[in-house]
Amino acid sequence: MSTANLQQGDRVSFVDDVGGGVVLRSGRPGHVIVRTDDGFELEQPVQQLVLVPESARAAHMRLSEHQLGMVRANDEMAERRKKRTAARPGKTPKKQEDNSVAEVDLHLHEILENEGRMSDGEKLEFQVRYFERALESAIRDGKRKLIVIHGVGEGVLREEVRKMLQYYDGVQFHDADMRRYGSGATEVVILRHR
Repeated sequence: MSTANLQQGDRVSFVDDVGGGVVLRSGRPGHVIVRTDDGFELEQPVQQLVLVPESARAAHMRLSEHQLGMVRANDEMAERRKKRTAARPGKTPKKQEDNSVAEVDLHLHEILENEGRMSDGEKLEFQVRYFERALESAIRDGKRKLIVIHGVGEGVLREEVRKMLQYYDGVQFHDADMRRYGSGATEVVILRHR
């Protein structure tokens, strides 16, 4: 099958990059939207993709330790979020949240079960990748804002987050509301949606 005949659900590999994904839908002429193995949706030129034959798909579906860690971290974060939002007897219910605003807390204890075996560089990389996935998700879900809680510390994570934001078209960022978040958060305004 030639790459020009890619269909929704086809498993593909990247010609000039490591990894692959699954074709979600058509994009611009000569392009398709691919959900990568890391969970990102990317528009790729068809000629830069190779269809993975049915017989080789099992080998392509194996996840690396890094990918398994990312999936685990997402699951743990979802569980914590569920516990925090569960109604407590005798408490006044929280005010209805604004569904157009997403929030991501990059403190390691919020996104990792055990960071003891990771070097400082690995921790920072994990936090930055986690932030990138949260930003892509907010854009994809049509959110108008993303609050990034990075903490104060030495400012390394804050600078990495803001450095990455400079490469995104259609976003603006500034310090988040000091009364609510202190000086350890950045507010990302998403100007246009994909």
